Amino acid sequence: MLLVSLCKTLLKVQGMALVLTTSGLLLGGCGGGSQSSGSTEPPVQTDGGDGSGTQTGTTDPTPTPTPEQHSLSLTSQPSNAVIYEGQNQTFSLAYSNSHPVSVSWYRNGSPISGASGNSYTVANATTGSAGTYSCAVTDGALTVNCASFSLTVNQIVRITQQPTNQMVNEGVNVSFSVAATGTGPVSYQWYFNDQPLTGKTAAQLSLTDTTSVNGGQYHVRVSNGGSSANSSKATLTVISNPNGIVQLSWNAPTKRADGSTLASSDIASYQVFHGDSATGALAQLTTVTGAELSLQVEELAKGTHYFALTTVDTQGLVSAQSSRIAVAVQ
Repeated sequence: MLLVSLCKTLLKVQGMALVLTTSGLLLGGCGGGSQSSGSTEPPVQTDGGDGSGTQTGTTDPTPTPTPEQHSLSLTSQPSNAVIYEGQNQTFSLAYSNSHPVSVSWYRNGSPISGASGNSYTVANATTGSAGTYSCAVTDGALTVNCASFSLTVNQIVRITQQPTNQMVNEGVNVSFSVAATGTGPVSYQWYFNDQPLTGKTAAQLSLTDTTSVNGGQYHVRVSNGGSSANSSKATLTVISNPNGIVQLSWNAPTKRADGSTLASSDIASYQVFHGDSATGALAQLTTVTGAELSLQVEELAKGTHYFALTTVDTQGLVSAQSSRIAVAVQ
């Protein structure tokens, strides 16, 4: 204890570094680099914050970073839709997000190439566009899937059978008909010389006891919920035949049975058939050239007569018989 006290005393001398030696021993504690084994002073300690002491000069542990928080939710989603062929349909969604996101769209479980963003448009839809759709939003850490939704594509109206020209005598009943496809319900409206006919709203138009005032052009408009189509115009000719004379006329066909084009120059002749039965066989009456589109038939007996045509091309190919027309002779 005496040496330590002396050492402390010597350290009070201004500006001087003193070393006290006794019996040839260097005494530590007066500016020495280590604590003497005889020293009773404990080493200096610092508090680590948890009440436990750590040695002076020890580095505190690096704190663990707090994980970054993500939030992602859908605020609105696409719903089922029903459209018609050729129409467009846009599906949209909205979301709440804390980080940048990407959106993917799917049809029948497969990704739609090029579809991204918060909306997707089906343009000029076909029946092949129909299906079950879905979408997904992700920010890389979170992914939210929207509920599946469906797209139904209805068929537009297409006329598959057109009304045809007819020539009849006065007093004969006449009917025009049309056939069409398309998603129902399907409605019909017939027109006479481009004016709507009141109450004529079926696929077949029936006229009874025709007179000359019924002669003209007839067509029908076929419609459904998303489309409409007009048929071709069919001409009704009503003639009076007091002397057993019938005037026939027709239009040159423009297509062959296989759908290929038939030019008027390819038509060599027409064969005219006649009979007195609506369902029985017709006999060939005469042949006219391909340039002739009418024929007068005389000396017909009273009653209803039926006529039909075939077309013969320049290669000798003969078409099927046309639809029969009925002519009444009084």
